[in-house]
Amino acid sequence: MSSESGDKKLFNLAARADADRARMREHLMRGAIELQGMVPWSSNYTYLVSVKYADHEISAIYKPQCGERPLWDFEDGTLCKREVAAYALSAFLGFPNIPVTVLRADAPQGLGMVQEFIEHKRRENFFTLRARQRGAMQAIAVFDALVNNTDRKGGHVLVDAQDIVWAIDHGVTFHQEPKLRTVIWDFIDEPIPSELCAALTALRDALKRGEPIRAELEQLLARAEIRALNARLNALLQTRLYPAPPDGWPHIPWPPV
Repeated sequence: MSSESGDKKLFNLAARADADRARMREHLMRGAIELQGMVPWSSNYTYLVSVKYADHEISAIYKPQCGERPLWDFEDGTLCKREVAAYALSAFLGFPNIPVTVLRADAPQGLGMVQEFIEHKRRENFFTLRARQRGAMQAIAVFDALVNNTDRKGGHVLVDAQDIVWAIDHGVTFHQEPKLRTVIWDFIDEPIPSELCAALTALRDALKRGEPIRAELEQLLARAEIRALNARLNALLQTRLYPAPPDGWPHIPWPPV
């Protein structure tokens, strides 16, 4: 993205250096994981865990593959991989803010995704933030259209003590069929900001050249899903407009929060 500091402010993106991401990833990949308790009201088994590495301990979220509820339209055992794919894509694009997310095979209940825990304001969500965080919502809406997010609830948008907005819960993404379902329909047919389009263009070029992001996604997603991702990316860059709700598909998740 151009004029990086200005863009980060415009879209409320966390000023996070690659080195900081790498350190967090190393901590999550190598640290000793200890279960602390289950997260209530989750549709799949979700745990709060501690991850200790090099005498430093952090909190994280752990979603084991074995605890994923079977879905009729997603292949069993793939939700944790989709979470990691969503993070990888957001890290490449520079938006939205998704906590560092890794795949661990040696976690307490086996293969699953481990994601850094974001201390956030518990009573805030998309519906309380939308008016004052328009830029952040623009970034999330573009990302959700790109990854075909079928479950963007209001509670999947968090804000931390520094008023940085974060997006979480990306297990039901990247389906090859149109399934966009979200509470963020604020920008229908509006132009996608040029800064976000520039990042999408960089992604298209990287995928064509076979840069590492392509190989990373190919390890986590099916070939048909990669093809569909490319098609959605090209469509967004062709119209440069926020999409309208899809026909024949419930476009708002339930419950909305």
